[in-house]
Amino acid sequence: MKQIISAFIIGIVVCFIAVKSCSDKPHQVNIAEIKKHIEFENNQIDDSHKKYQQELKQYEFKTDSLTKKNKDLSFRLNNARVLLKQQQTKVVADIPCDTLKQEVLVLSGLTNNADSLCIENINSLNQSIAIRDTQLIFCNRNYQSLFDLQKENRIREQQLTDELKIAYKQNKRKRFESKMLSAGLMIMTGITTTLFIKSQK
Repeated sequence: MKQIISAFIIGIVVCFIAVKSCSDKPHQVNIAEIKKHIEFENNQIDDSHKKYQQELKQYEFKTDSLTKKNKDLSFRLNNARVLLKQQQTKVVADIPCDTLKQEVLVLSGLTNNADSLCIENINSLNQSIAIRDTQLIFCNRNYQSLFDLQKENRIREQQLTDELKIAYKQNKRKRFESKMLSAGLMIMTGITTTLFIKSQK
């Protein structure tokens, strides 16, 4: 009887050790929480991208409008200068008084100076628009590369989350298999012990 009890105790100890070793499960991360966080970040990125696109369209619209106004103003100014030159020639030819002719020429010179300043301002504005457009193209390239990088990171994050989920399932299945093996070992230990005791009688 003492042999049966000691064999039973040995079987329980062996099974306890086997079950304890296979019940150690790794720290699990909440995958649903990770997916929710990824989805939240994706929504924020998409919202930022939409806002950026809207701001970009508004800026391009304003720039196009300003460029169009500058071209229109430049065209009208050139037409006015041509007309003014024609009128000056006629006026100067028709005026009999030299003093009056001199004043008309001075006035004409002042008008030409004012027109030149206006043309310089228009050219300066066009240069500013061109510089802004170049900066915008550079900024847009940088933004696009960052956006593509974020997109790649999102895809990689999703893949890693899926791989983690699969790894957890495999781990769970292996732990179950280990427990079944431990149970089988316990049964085999019991049978072996029983057979050993019977053979000793």
